[in-house]
Amino acid sequence: MFIVSIDPDECSGCNTCADGCPAHLLKFNGEKTEVAGEETDCMGCESCVTVCPTGAVSINEM
Repeated sequence: MFIVSIDPDECSGCNTCADGCPAHLLKFNGEKTEVAGEETDCMGCESCVTVCPTGAVSINEM
């Protein structure tokens, strides 16, 4: 199982990670991007991590 998280202090609000997430777990809230689905529904593909320009997104394996 994988868990995706976004550090709000590092997030620039570019929404690139949400665009890259095939599971559609990340959504832009008008200011920042946040985990909108169940964080444990992450597939662990790291698409969001790869495209994040600020390093705000992380995926941890449980």
